This record gives sequence, C-alpha cells and structure tokens, in this order.
Amino acid sequence: MFGYRDKIGRVEWFMSNREGGYSTNAYQSLNLGFYSGDDESSVLRNREALSQCLGITSSHLIIPKEVHETQWIWVESMHTRLSVAEREQLFVCDALLTKEPGICIGVTTADCVPILLYDDSQRVVAAVHAGWKGVVKGILPKVVKEIASQMAIMPEHLNMRVNACISAACFEVGEEVAKLFEKEGLDHDIVIRSSNYTKPHIDLRKAIKQQAEACGVKRDNISISNECTYDNDRYFSARRDGFASGRMVSGIMLHP
Repeated sequence: MFGYRDKIGRVEWFMSNREGGYSTNAYQSLNLGFYSGDDESSVLRNREALSQCLGITSSHLIIPKEVHETQWIWVESMHTRLSVAEREQLFVCDALLTKEPGICIGVTTADCVPILLYDDSQRVVAAVHAGWKGVVKGILPKVVKEIASQMAIMPEHLNMRVNACISAACFEVGEEVAKLFEKEGLDHDIVIRSSNYTKPHIDLRKAIKQQAEACGVKRDNISISNECTYDNDRYFSARRDGFASGRMVSGIMLHP
C-alpha cells in the first residue's frame, strides 16, 4: 500500500503505491483518484482502506480535484463534516494546507510531482500537486509564500519532501513546452536537449528544487525521491499506461 511512509516528530507523511486495493483492470488495485474513469465505489473502498491504515476515518482524508492551476485551500476541522459530493465541489485546487491535527491532506499523481511541506514546531503542513503547468506557473513558490504570510514562518524553517514522479529521462516534451520553462528561467540543467533525444526533456525534480531554494527553503531541508513512476510498475503512470489508469496519493498529517 505504501511506497513511502515516515513520521518525523508529530508529522507523518507517505506516498501510496498501486498495491493493496479493490480496483481492477487498468486501475489495479489501489487507485485513489476519482477522475480517470474507475468505478467510484472502488475508489471509495480504496480510500477507506488507506484511512484505516493511517488510523483515521475516511472523513479525515481530504484530497482535492487537481486542475493544474495555482489555487490552494486551507483545510479546517469543519471540512471533515462535509459529504463526498460537497468536498468534490469545494476542493478544486492543486494544494491543500492545514494546521489541524488528525486531518490527512493529500494530492493524487501519476507522473506529476507530489510535494509535501511541513514545519513541526509551528504545526503546519501542505500537500502540493505540480504538473509541468503548475511548475511553470509557480505553484510551489506561491504556497511557500502563503505559509510564510499566514503563519509568520521563514521559508528557511520549512521542510520539503518530493515523492516519486516521472524522471527527466522519461519526460519528453514538445519544443513549445521547453520554451515555456526557459521563459520562466527554468533552463539550467532542467531543459535537456541532447543528441540522445529526438525532442527536449524536462527535469521536473530539478525545477522544483530550484524554485524551492529560490524562495528560501534550505537545501538541507529538501528531500527528493529518485524513483521514476514511469519506470517502476509499482506506481501508476499516466504517460506509460494512459490517462485511464490509477492515481497514487501523497499525503501528510499532523499528530496531536
């Protein structure tokens, strides 16, 4: 069920893999995403199983509908009383933040970059979904700025975990996408043009690391997985398997 799971102080974080669920066919078996064609009842059973492993009720597992933009929502205890339908209408964004203990916030991915931020001493956590569009639009710097503003936390005190995503070797893009990265100054070792490739490749992990350091997150506080979702069949990969396949969740939670 878990590709990673760890607890540091009062902060627990994880990334699911595709094992240990109830979905079938292309979604086998722990698909945690609603929006790629799987049976909704299977996804609900999978989310219930994940919640049980985390020791929480499914109402305390909050996951947004990602739209590749830069909006975020602060999750509060009152949100755990919403119905599934109400949550689906409210949580349309690419980042969740919370100060509430016992609520697990997470984002779904299947090649995009899942980013988890936390400050245990100030009791705040965030989960960020960053596809290439979100990287270019700067969702991570915006979330870091929001935490710093609302919590009076210097970015240098934040910790950041980047879970498995697609690697540069597997992430081929068109020239128009490469130029968007270059326009935003995301070009040093990030846009890769090589005789080994017919088209440019993008290193999303390096782009996220560059953005994090540029907005004040300390290098020593950044941890990045080197696992590639495309190359590892323990994970879902939309580029490898098609859009109609499963999604993992990267989540983070404060404990009392």
